[in-house]
Amino acid sequence: MYGIYDDVFWWQSKKDPHLAIDKYITVLRDDQTDFYNDLNTYVGLYGGRPLNNSDDSFKYRNNRPRLTFNIIHSLCQAATAKIAKHRPGVSFLTSGGDWSQRRKAKNLNKFMQGQIYSTKAYSIAQKAFLDACIVGTGAIKVLVEHGKTKLERVPLIELTVDGAEAGTGEPRQMFQTMLVSRHVLAAKFPKLKKQILAVVQDSGDDFEDESKYSDLIKCHESWHLRSGPESSDGRHIISIESATLLDEEYENEDFPFVFIRWTESPVSFWGNGLAKEIKGIQVEINKLLAQIQEQMHLGTPKVFIEDSSKIVNAHLNNRVFGAIRYRGTPPQFFVPRTVSGEMFQHLDRLVSQSYEMTGISQLSAQSKKPVGLESGRALREFSD
Repeated sequence: MYGIYDDVFWWQSKKDPHLAIDKYITVLRDDQTDFYNDLNTYVGLYGGRPLNNSDDSFKYRNNRPRLTFNIIHSLCQAATAKIAKHRPGVSFLTSGGDWSQRRKAKNLNKFMQGQIYSTKAYSIAQKAFLDACIVGTGAIKVLVEHGKTKLERVPLIELTVDGAEAGTGEPRQMFQTMLVSRHVLAAKFPKLKKQILAVVQDSGDDFEDESKYSDLIKCHESWHLRSGPESSDGRHIISIESATLLDEEYENEDFPFVFIRWTESPVSFWGNGLAKEIKGIQVEINKLLAQIQEQMHLGTPKVFIEDSSKIVNAHLNNRVFGAIRYRGTPPQFFVPRTVSGEMFQHLDRLVSQSYEMTGISQLSAQSKKPVGLESGRALREFSD
């Protein structure tokens, strides 16, 4: 898969590179439809929406009630609470330095701490870590805005890479497709204000419904890394479908993103998340819960009354020592067995298996402690 338009690559195009970029991203996302459908599936499983896999499309059944036993939500929240709660910092230390160097190191420590809090790094990193648990990869974008460093959590569905390049784990180009207010873009690029405000979204894209009823338009931000230390083909472009808003040389060796992966994938740039590991078990749990719910509703007590007994229905009530007059065969009260115990055993087995597969303590996820652990030291050892 190559980004060729008019016999040149998009990063080599000197005239209207937005045309090549828009076409190239459309081809890439169409080719990777299954990947983006899987992302929606994992997010849906985390949100507790049951899936309809009768046609293997895994479309959401929004008319069905939300299931209560969401093991993927429990695992992701437990992993985030245990791992992402830590707040690592940057510390500058001197080795045999004089007073001036130690004072400089102390001031650098204060500066870094201020930067961490001003960019809300801990909060954004926790959200990105949760994304990694759900869809496999969390992304944090690092940018400079109005002279200040800024961090943004980027949903994985906004990012696009070439599948052929991503197979090696080191893509040379990356794209971010997002919905941005056309007025915000017009304020950033006033020279192209008329073109930005005149954009009309094409039908058939992923963002059609949202763009019809708001001022949001689709915006691409594209990066291509330099081919070598002396090469000048590194490029950074911000574009919409009808205009190139920013076109500059890109000299950095990496993309402006920090990626957090739950587990590395040997065949893809993106990682694998907890939702992918437990998807099969979660779907089976959903089926069991639906069957149990249906059987519980069918397990209503019944009364068998012979036609010739002439029993008055009003006599069938909950009064103490109530009398029921009958003729012939007396009424029979029947309480059916609702759910087999084997179904509950199978459900418990699936839940235990999901925690064992991911290595997350079930007691920790449910905020429980083993019987007999009372001291703080014992609880810390158990948590470790």
